Amino acid sequence: MPDIFTVTVSQINRRLATIVKGDKALNDVYVNGEISNFTLHQASGHIYFTLKDDTASIKCVMFSGYASKLSFMPQSGMSVLVHASVGVYERDGANQLYVTEIMPQGVGEAYLAFQQAKQILEKEGYFSQKRELPAIPRKVCIITAIKGAALQDMLNILSRRLPVLDVVVIPATVQGSTAPASLIKGIETAQNTDADVIIIGRGGGSAEDLSAFNDVEYAKALFKSRIPTVSAVGHETDTTISDYVADKRAPTPSAAAELVTPVPIGDIIAGIDSTFNFIRGTLLYRFEELEKRLDNTEKHIMALTPDKKLDSCSRELELISKNIYSSAMGCINRYEALLQSRSDYISALNPLTVLSRGYSFAEKQGKILQTVDDVVEKDIITVTLKDGSIEAYVQKITKEEGLK
Repeated sequence: MPDIFTVTVSQINRRLATIVKGDKALNDVYVNGEISNFTLHQASGHIYFTLKDDTASIKCVMFSGYASKLSFMPQSGMSVLVHASVGVYERDGANQLYVTEIMPQGVGEAYLAFQQAKQILEKEGYFSQKRELPAIPRKVCIITAIKGAALQDMLNILSRRLPVLDVVVIPATVQGSTAPASLIKGIETAQNTDADVIIIGRGGGSAEDLSAFNDVEYAKALFKSRIPTVSAVGHETDTTISDYVADKRAPTPSAAAELVTPVPIGDIIAGIDSTFNFIRGTLLYRFEELEKRLDNTEKHIMALTPDKKLDSCSRELELISKNIYSSAMGCINRYEALLQSRSDYISALNPLTVLSRGYSFAEKQGKILQTVDDVVEKDIITVTLKDGSIEAYVQKITKEEGLK
C-alpha cells in the first residue's frame, strides 16, 4: 500500500473553522431571514434558532450576554435582520451564525398563514370545545409516524403507568404535503376503535416540519372527533393549530402519555387496597353489630320459651313465698310478743296470783263479796284460798267505818 497523507475529521473541521474565521467578510455580516425552530435555553439563557429564506437555512446561536440585552423576545415566524459572524461548529462540522443583535423586520409568510388560520378557526368556534379526559381509560388510540421515536416513548410510558391499557396505533404521515390528508384519515379511522381518548402528534422539528398540524381541514377533522383528543406536537415551545383545537394540549408526546394516564397502576392498586380495607372494616363492624342484635334476640326468644317462663315464674313464686313467709313470721313474732305482754299483764291481774301471796276472797252464791253489806248473819259463804276453798257460816258481822 503506497504512502498516503491522511488527516482526521477533527483536523478538517478545524481547518475549515480557521479559514472561515480568517475571512473578514464573514466576521461582520447582516443577514435577513425568517426565524424557525426558536428555543430559549432556560438554564443558560442562550438562544438557538434557524434563520431561513426561500431556498436555504442556517443554524444560529445568541449567547446570554447578548440575549439579555434584547428589548423583545423573538419567536418562530418572525422576519428579522441579524448582526452576526459566521463560524464552524467543529464537533459537527456545521456552519452557524454567532448572533450579537436581532432586529425585527416583520412577520414571515408561514407565521402570517398560521395567524390567519388561527383567527378564522377561533372565530368559527373551533377552539371552544374542551372535553374532560377519562380518569382511567380502557383504550387509547395513538395517531403518529410508526417509526418515530415519539411513538416508542409513548408506548413505554403507557405500559409502565397502566399495563392493562389497550393501545391502538394508527400509522400516519406527520410531515410533508401528504401529511394533512394522512392525519385526517387517521382521525376518521380512530372513531371506530372504541377508544376513550386519542393522542395525535409527533416529535420536535422545524416550523416547516410541523406545518401539517396547522392545516385548516385537519383542524376541522380534529374538532369533529367524537372521542376526546390530545395534541402532542413537537417540543414545549412549539405551538400549532392542533394545540388549540384539541381537547387537551401536551407539551411533548411523552407528556401526552402521562396526561392520559393521570392515575398510574401503583396508585390504582393502592386505591383498590384502601377501598377493600374500608369495605372489609365496614362489613366486619356491621357483622359484629348484627351478631350482637342476634344474640340479644336469641336471649329474648329464649326468655319467652315455656321452660324459661316456668323457671321465671318459679323463681318469682319462690320469691313471693319467701316474702309471704317472712311477712307472716314477722306478724307472728309481733303478735307473740304482744300476747306475751298481755299474758304477763293478765297474769299480774289474776286473782289466783294474788291468792298465791297469802290472800283469799269470799263468795256468796257465786258472787264475790265486796263489802259486809253483801252478807247477813247465818249466811253460808265460800272462802277461796290458794290451795282450795272453805265453806263458812256467818256468825257475826262487824262493820268498821273508814276501812278501805
